[in-house]
Amino acid sequence: MSVKKTLRVLLPLIILVLIIVNFNHIKYFFQSKITGYEYNTIETFHNEKIYKTVREYDYSKTLEEILDTKSFEKKYLRDYLVINYLDKENFLDNVSKLLTLGYTGNDINGIYEKLDEKNILLLLDNSYLKDIVKIINLNYFDSTKLERYLKYNNDKISYEDLVTYVNIGLDNEYYTDVTKVDKQDDLLVLVNKYNSLNSDYVPSDLEAIGTKYNKGWNNKMRHEAKVAFEEMCEGALKDGITIYSGSAYRSYSYQKTLYNNYVASNGFKKAETFSARAGYSEHQTGLATDVMNAKGNYISKDDKEYTWLNNNSYKYGFILRYPEGKEDITGYMFEEWHFRFLGKEVAKEVYDSKLTFDEYIARKS
Repeated sequence: MSVKKTLRVLLPLIILVLIIVNFNHIKYFFQSKITGYEYNTIETFHNEKIYKTVREYDYSKTLEEILDTKSFEKKYLRDYLVINYLDKENFLDNVSKLLTLGYTGNDINGIYEKLDEKNILLLLDNSYLKDIVKIINLNYFDSTKLERYLKYNNDKISYEDLVTYVNIGLDNEYYTDVTKVDKQDDLLVLVNKYNSLNSDYVPSDLEAIGTKYNKGWNNKMRHEAKVAFEEMCEGALKDGITIYSGSAYRSYSYQKTLYNNYVASNGFKKAETFSARAGYSEHQTGLATDVMNAKGNYISKDDKEYTWLNNNSYKYGFILRYPEGKEDITGYMFEEWHFRFLGKEVAKEVYDSKLTFDEYIARKS
């Protein structure tokens, strides 16, 4: 074929290629201006066949920055597009690692909004934590406990309970990681197997419960609780129910003797389910009492007295402290006779919430 004929055949093809190249150049140029992405980025979008998806979203600096790194993975495209870019050290590396762990782009936005660098590194060093954004947005989430939340992570419980249980201390063995109660005279003082009173603590406003409402020996409660208990007894009487306080305030030394006697007669493991160690008993607060019926027996689940108290005690400021089905949370067996004074407002809140007092406080932190 002659040179002329060859040129005649190739020239249209060359012209076509030049047109196409120039067209793409012009197209990419205008797309760059419209979207805010660099020209080279637009070209990459087309080469990767992702431009159409990218156009569904506003400009993403995160995508533009990560596109030129080895960390870019097409499967995370939509995540990159929603992640708010931050000019922080290791940001892109952390984003890639978080995505690999299973977190979404929206998760990552929430994580960076709420957590500091130390806690983000904790997330990177652990397995995926479901509902992370919901967790860190709970008003009772404690960022200082993040590592404990991660270790206690359990698919069998809700994210609310996960945070609640760790806040209580249930990720540790009973009587470990103990906190000394700061405000021992507070009417809402929490005393349990993780929160203890001083051995010398004695409430300053203890008063003897009136003999009409009392079957205990030298039985006392703090003034406000004592008045409320007597009112509750009167309210019960109006409904044909007779109740008494059988055991209210106990000193540290008395509780120590009582606990040791239970261990001796029932064994350590059994005693731990129904008796508190000295310093860990609500009775020392002067705000709790074990309730008896007219026969002088501690009330039981099948008693009419229990039914009445369970339905009405909150109206006088008391709650059933160790309810049935909550043994793993309170650390004690179901004690249908043990009632704790909180004041009318809080008692109603606890009653309505169906939570134990431990859970209620854990969600107020």
